[in-house]
Amino acid sequence: MQKAAFLLFLLLTTGVEKMAAQQNPDKTYQQQIQTILVHPLGDPLGDPVINLNGGTPLQISFDDFGATYEDYYYTIELADSIWQPTDLNEFDYIKGFNLNKIMTYEVSSIAAKPYFHYQFTFPNSNCSPRLSGNYILKVYNGSGKETLMFTRRIYVVESLVGIMASVENPFDAKIARTHQRIKAGVDVKNVPYFQQDRIALKVVQNYRYQDAQTVAIPSFIRNTLLEYNNEAQLLFGAGKEYRWLDLQSLRLRSDRVAAIDSRENTPIITVKTDITRADLLHEIYKDVNGGYLIMNTESLKSESQNDYAQVVFTYLPKDGKPFLDKRVYLSGALTNNALDAGAEMQFDVKKGMYTKTLLLKQGYYSYQYILVDRIEPDPMEEYSDTEGNHWETENKYTLFVYYRAPGTRNDQIIGFASINSKNSW
Repeated sequence: MQKAAFLLFLLLTTGVEKMAAQQNPDKTYQQQIQTILVHPLGDPLGDPVINLNGGTPLQISFDDFGATYEDYYYTIELADSIWQPTDLNEFDYIKGFNLNKIMTYEVSSIAAKPYFHYQFTFPNSNCSPRLSGNYILKVYNGSGKETLMFTRRIYVVESLVGIMASVENPFDAKIARTHQRIKAGVDVKNVPYFQQDRIALKVVQNYRYQDAQTVAIPSFIRNTLLEYNNEAQLLFGAGKEYRWLDLQSLRLRSDRVAAIDSRENTPIITVKTDITRADLLHEIYKDVNGGYLIMNTESLKSESQNDYAQVVFTYLPKDGKPFLDKRVYLSGALTNNALDAGAEMQFDVKKGMYTKTLLLKQGYYSYQYILVDRIEPDPMEEYSDTEGNHWETENKYTLFVYYRAPGTRNDQIIGFASINSKNSW
C-alpha cells in the first residue's frame, strides 16, 4: 500500500506520462551503412516531421559501402509515444503497400572510398500513413526482410491544437543564469470529446529526441487552454553554442583541424584537442545546434562525390586524469545524439586524454561533450564540467502534443511547434 501511494504521489508531482523508459528507435545494424539522413525535403536541419494531411515530404538518404548494388526495401511501423510497438495491424495505419523498393541510387564518383548513395521521399504514392503518431522507418536488404539495415524515427502530426510557447529564465536563483525553462499553452478547443487525462506534452532540446522531457498534467486549465508553467518542470541545461568542425575539404586544414594523413584511401583527420569551456565567458555565434550539413568547398555533388575520413576527436580533462565516476560522450547528430557505446570516449593513458574516432563524410559538423555520472546521471548537470551552462545560449526546442482519444489504441500527435531561445530574450 505504501509503495502504491508513493507511485501515485510521484505521478501527480512530476507529471510523468508513463513510468516506462523512452525507447530509442534510431539504430544502425550494419556497419556498411553510413550518413543516414531523414529531414524535410529542402531543409537538411529540419525535424523528421510530416503532416498527416499533406505538405512537404521527408527525404531519406544513406550511403552503402558494399561493393555491389543491393535491393533495399522500406516499411513503416506505428509506435506509441515512448516508441513501443502498438497492437494495431499495419493496414490500419498504412495507406498503400507495406513494403516498398528504393528505386533511386547513384554510384559514387571521384571519391576515393567507393559507395552507393540511395535516397527516396516519404510519403509517396506507394506508401503513406493513415494515422498521426510516432513511426519507425525500417530499411531492409531484400524483399523478404532478410536483413534489417537501420531504423529511424518519423513524426506524423495533425494540427488539432494551437501551441504557444516561449523560453524563460527559471525562477530558482540557483539556476536562473545557467538553465532555460519552457513555458507552453495548448488550446484544445478543436479536439473532439477532449479528456484532459489523455494528453501529454513532450519537449526536445536540439534534436536530442530520446532525452525528451514529458509533462502529462498541466499547471492550470483556463477554459480550453492548458497551461504548462510549473517552475520545476521542462528545465534544460542551456549549455554553450556548439563546437564546430569544418570538413568541407579533406585536403586543406580548416581552423579546427590539427593534421591530415592522406596516405590511405580513407584520410585520417586529427581534430585539435578540446578542453573544458566551463570557465570561459559565453560567446554568441551562429551554430547548427548539434546537427551537420553534408557539403564541400570544391563544387562537387555532395551526395555522391564527397569523400569520407576517419576523424579523431580528443578531449583533455583539467588534470589529465580520467573521470573515475563519470563517462564522457561526444554528443551531436554525428553520434546520433545517443549516450551509448557509439558515442562514449575512451581514456588513453599514454596521451592523458579521451579519444573517439568516427567515420565522417565531408561536411560541416557541430558537437559538444557531455559528462554523465555512472551511478546517478543528472541531465541538469551534463554540460557543467565540459561546456558550462549560460542562459543566453541559443537553443532550438521542439514541442509535440500527444493524445490518446477515448476508445483508441494509438497515441496521436495533435500538435507540433518549434521555437528558438534567441526569440525569447
